[in-house]
Amino acid sequence: MSVKRVMVGAAVLMVFAASAAQAQTPAQLYATNCLMCHGATGTPAAGMVRSMGAMPDFATVVAPADSVWVRAITAGKGKMPAMGGRLQPAQVRALVAYLHTLKK
Repeated sequence: MSVKRVMVGAAVLMVFAASAAQAQTPAQLYATNCLMCHGATGTPAAGMVRSMGAMPDFATVVAPADSVWVRAITAGKGKMPAMGGRLQPAQVRALVAYLHTLKK
């Protein structure tokens, strides 16, 4: 699958998910906004890493300060799109808290 198709698919998914994101649990927010690229357990698939570049493995990474993850989710990083226009600040903080639960 080409990177262009992945990016278009992700954009379409995020547009449809934006309205539903308000009432979602942190796990649902992750499933809706992050799972496709970062994997169900926080470990991205090798093919996704090859197409998108370096990605954190949330299950094993030494967690940076929460503010680093908040900034990455809100503003985007590398090929990851910015989610600040789609998620409320409280939802971003909920996602960051959820990332800590993926630690092995």
